[in-house]
Amino acid sequence: MSVDILAVGLLTGLPYGLLAVGLVLVYRSSRFLNFAHGAIGVFGAALLGRLVNEHGIPYWVAFPLALAAGAACAAAIEAGLVRRLRHRPRLIGMIVTLGLSQFLLVLALLVNPQGLSGLTFPEPPGLPSFTVGRTPIGPALTALLLLSPVLLAALGIFLRHSRHGLAIRGAADAPETASLNGIPAARMATIAWAVAGGVAAFSAILVTPTQGAQSIETLGPELLLRGLAGAVVARLSSIPIAFAASLGIGVLEQILLAQSGGPGLVEVGLGAVIVVALLAQPKLSGRRDIDSASWPAMPLTAPTLLRRTLTALGLLAAAGLAYLITNETASVLTSVAGFALVGLSVLLVTGVAGELSLGQFAFAGIAAAVSVQVAGRTGNFFLGVIAGCAAAALAAILIGIPALRLRGLALAVTTLAFALATSAWLLRQDWLLGNGMAAPKPQWAGYPLLLAKDYYLFALLMLAFGVWLTSNLRRSGFGRVLRALRDNEDAARALSVAAPLRKLQAYAMAAILAGLGGIVIGHGQSQLTVNSFPAAAGIDAVALAVVGGLGLLGGPLLGAILFAGIPGLVDLGIAGRAALTIAWLLIVLLIPAGLASLPAKLLTRHRKPATPTTRTGRGQAAGPTAPLQPGGGWAAMPEVGGGRRWLGHAATGIGAARWRRVRPDQAGRLSVRGVARSFGGVRAVNGVDLEVAPGEVVGLIGPNGAGKTTLFEIIAGFTRPDAGRVSFNGMAVTQLSPQRRARLGLVRSFQDARLFPAMSVRETVMVAGERLAPSNLLIAALGATDRDRMTAARASELLDLMDLQAQAETPIAALSTGTRRLVELTCLLAMRPTLMLLDEPSSGVSHADGLALAQILRRINRELGISLLVIEHDLPLLSGLAGRMVAMEGGRVIAGGTPEQVRTHPEVVRSYLGVAHV
Repeated sequence: MSVDILAVGLLTGLPYGLLAVGLVLVYRSSRFLNFAHGAIGVFGAALLGRLVNEHGIPYWVAFPLALAAGAACAAAIEAGLVRRLRHRPRLIGMIVTLGLSQFLLVLALLVNPQGLSGLTFPEPPGLPSFTVGRTPIGPALTALLLLSPVLLAALGIFLRHSRHGLAIRGAADAPETASLNGIPAARMATIAWAVAGGVAAFSAILVTPTQGAQSIETLGPELLLRGLAGAVVARLSSIPIAFAASLGIGVLEQILLAQSGGPGLVEVGLGAVIVVALLAQPKLSGRRDIDSASWPAMPLTAPTLLRRTLTALGLLAAAGLAYLITNETASVLTSVAGFALVGLSVLLVTGVAGELSLGQFAFAGIAAAVSVQVAGRTGNFFLGVIAGCAAAALAAILIGIPALRLRGLALAVTTLAFALATSAWLLRQDWLLGNGMAAPKPQWAGYPLLLAKDYYLFALLMLAFGVWLTSNLRRSGFGRVLRALRDNEDAARALSVAAPLRKLQAYAMAAILAGLGGIVIGHGQSQLTVNSFPAAAGIDAVALAVVGGLGLLGGPLLGAILFAGIPGLVDLGIAGRAALTIAWLLIVLLIPAGLASLPAKLLTRHRKPATPTTRTGRGQAAGPTAPLQPGGGWAAMPEVGGGRRWLGHAATGIGAARWRRVRPDQAGRLSVRGVARSFGGVRAVNGVDLEVAPGEVVGLIGPNGAGKTTLFEIIAGFTRPDAGRVSFNGMAVTQLSPQRRARLGLVRSFQDARLFPAMSVRETVMVAGERLAPSNLLIAALGATDRDRMTAARASELLDLMDLQAQAETPIAALSTGTRRLVELTCLLAMRPTLMLLDEPSSGVSHADGLALAQILRRINRELGISLLVIEHDLPLLSGLAGRMVAMEGGRVIAGGTPEQVRTHPEVVRSYLGVAHV
């Protein structure tokens, strides 16, 4: 490392550090990653350039005005857009800021078309120039060196000592407590965004004079990635660490640039830094980093026959256009078809699976490059298509393996880094695209589709295939499982869903769809180059899917017309591009379900939504708030014969062999030995021993913080113990995942009845049916429905058994607490368990409902032979249910025995009442 590399690296890292500081500040204040952060700074810089160059305003007068403009822009985004989206999934908000980034960059070009070039951008006057080694330091870098420490010090003083700074920190760390103390959390978030916007403008103003000619690509995703790298290393929480890490990233960038790999090597290195940092940080990358807002229920669509008829007529009409349009128009419509296919991949991975991937266009580029290579070398176009799709799927799996631990924000950052590395380095390799290559065309009965109008028909065929494949996947059991993972991954895993496998399958199938889109775009060009698949197009692919409608098959097509069709057919210019971006942002805000929801509503037979009711007896429904009475509702389960008859179906169902493998004297047996778990310095579970015999009901009691739920988490597999072992049905299960334990018959409920808010009761019970009849990806892709019908029939049996048919089509989010718990219990029964872990099943329900619940649990235990381990604070209810009780305090067992022995045990009395006797 030379002095020049170190000096240039540190100077380069200064603006990256300021970008990272702004990202951390926004995230700490609102738990939101502002993808438009860098673009806000560029807008402020463009304004300063115009004020100084065009209007002759002195630099140091225009400087604070530009900083104020950046601050006002950021505050307006938070107050006008982000705050309005707080009740929608966080992914939607991130997508909106991605669109805002593109809009602000276009707006910056409108404000100052010449001012974004370092050759014409004004430098701060009155500051010296000097040289470090052979590196010249101009006035702009001098200002950056002198003013950056002042800015950071001022920011530190503001956050630590000012009234507003302390309020921002308090509202970020504990918003509910801050509100109770009179601190308006929303206003503090706006102030934090404004400060971050001013910092972004400061950075962009001083770094722009040091750059050459810049494009939207270099000002957008590439610049954002460099700020994100430092912010991610700092866990989006520490401003000093973010700044210091960014200085290191600047040095790393200069080292990589000095190597023979060229500029693309920088993106690869930054991507590696981001992935390693995220995987090392469970706070950002773990499965608990999920949206607080629920996904909406899947929008209604037209009846199947009508929908398929309209789709066929639409495709025929589109094919007929080939005889009426010019080759130029056909080329644009071919691009629309390609973008629509990539949009379908976004629909699958984001709309269905709930994972925000910004790398779908990168998979499209990989598929196109491989397809062109294989088809060109073998002369077999079909083989090229297969190879391209396979390469895209393989790339998605390779990226998906480390991404299995990443969700939401972390996955979006990772795939953005992958997209930039793909366009900057991977596609430029000679074994892919290199400097470009001729794209062979398909043939039909020996006739080459050389004309754009002929090739357009091939593009339509690929689009029809993509729509058919996506429709099959979306409506199958595979799609239902993906939606369950999207809504609540923990609940899905507790219902035996193999989360890692399903996610990898979703990534691969989405990549195949994106690959088809890339192949359509790639082979439609005479000369395919890396410029055909820019990283920013991945953002457009996500945006068009959201604008069209993430829940509807027609959404990506309408979005592709807006994003690729209109700009291709009409010369919009810079102003038109800005107006188009504003239009789709308004669509996201005003039409949450997307453009495709408007015709879908017209074609759908309107039905009054089902009112959540609670059953009071077979065939009768009470009002929404009617209690469940003993002997009705929950207690309406048939007598012994019905339950045993249902259980007997396992003899003919899929998975019956697994059900029978357990020895009768071991079925439902649980053994916990020496289990311990600490969180930091807190010993949550401290050497616990616990036994549950086959067919036994054991109650687990203790005050809040006793370690009961942590013990459940360990037994169910959601938390790994620091020490000890867990055995179930005579088998060691300590190292097994929750889904594998559930498939063995060890199932659990959650204290808050975690289910899938956007799914219906019937769909939720069908997800639980995955244990006995897991969905098959190939069968789902082909559209076969036999297995799904069988799962639906079993779900109907259970709904009848539990008297839930009237609520079968009601979304889980619309159910009362008591009915939700009944549905959760039904799901557990659907897996035919041998042991059920129930975490406070009577929590949040009335006393009458609790009595009805106890009747059901006794019947489940007595008639089906299922062992029960129950955490419960209602001691009278638990005493009537459990034959034995165990009490915990401070992470250890303090008493065990009959309910009466435990309730009167001195340590238990002291634990609950703080005295040794009553």
